[in-house]
Amino acid sequence: MAKFSAREYTDMVITYGMAGENGNAAVRLYAERFPDRVHPSYVTLTRCIQRLRETGSVVPNRVRPGAVMRHDVRTEERILREFERNPRNSVRRVAGALGISNSLVHRILRRSGLRPYHYQRVQQLLPGDAQPRIFFCEGFLAQCRRNISFPDRILWTDEATFTPNGVFNSHNFVRWEEENPHAVRQGAFQRRWAINVWPGMIGDQVIGPYFLPPRLTGQLYAEFLANQLPALLEDVPLDVRAELIYQHVGAPAHYSRQVRDILDARFPDRWMGRGDPIIWPARSPDFNVLDYFVWGYIKNAIEHRRDGAEQEVREAIVAAFDTITPDMAYRATRNISRRAEICVQEGGRHFEQLLH
Repeated sequence: MAKFSAREYTDMVITYGMAGENGNAAVRLYAERFPDRVHPSYVTLTRCIQRLRETGSVVPNRVRPGAVMRHDVRTEERILREFERNPRNSVRRVAGALGISNSLVHRILRRSGLRPYHYQRVQQLLPGDAQPRIFFCEGFLAQCRRNISFPDRILWTDEATFTPNGVFNSHNFVRWEEENPHAVRQGAFQRRWAINVWPGMIGDQVIGPYFLPPRLTGQLYAEFLANQLPALLEDVPLDVRAELIYQHVGAPAHYSRQVRDILDARFPDRWMGRGDPIIWPARSPDFNVLDYFVWGYIKNAIEHRRDGAEQEVREAIVAAFDTITPDMAYRATRNISRRAEICVQEGGRHFEQLLH
């Protein structure tokens, strides 16, 4: 890596101003002005400008390995006081308020043992939800103690709807180029479609995906259970199918009389949902492998295809499901046991923030 003198860094700053504060133009102008010198890269020049703005110095602060860096104790106390007052503070905000560099704030926070931690997004729970969640987890764990293979009997299911565009955050989608490409992203608001996807997961097997109508009614869901589900389960071993427990959530389409009659006939006393025989706790996606693993995995895999035509997105969804290996499925379905244990320990409250 080339080392530059203070004079050379100063000339970079002057050239940057002469080039109208355009980094790429400044690099070219510097080479023209000083043909006999080592020429800085775009990154070197812009870092010099940033360093000048933040610290008032153009020269990098090169610290020898193992050297002890000295700083004002009062500045450290002020920084720590700001984060003690508001743990959600940002480094940039504190640095700006105190008139110091971002790097100094970062350095002091690290030395003090502070680390940034992200919030865990969780489903809202109502006051009466804790006890049903504990009851479900204790029953699940009791079955696991009787039979270590019990989790492999459950067919976990769910539905998710995919639409064009998804969520686009311009701050998270960038292009690294030497010149501004003035990139745009088109929104397909005139050709709306919705894809309703049903998958299942049992043990180390992925079932489906199967595409349901965008607006699912009790009758349509009952027809799916009666006519399509048997074909989807053909690859599941007969001994597993004989003891299979069907799980679904308490969506309105799942609770129709017709649906419950079909489940009672096909899975007598062996299905989970709203109401008997096995009560699924409301607002508990943290127990369903489709919610805590599959949907995040699939949506990340197809996000770059969400602007395509409906058929292209359907094909991308199928292809993404094909990449889920038996080992991935097995580890995800077995994770429910650990989740149930922690949920009981936490009294039925949120627990996903404790998994990592």
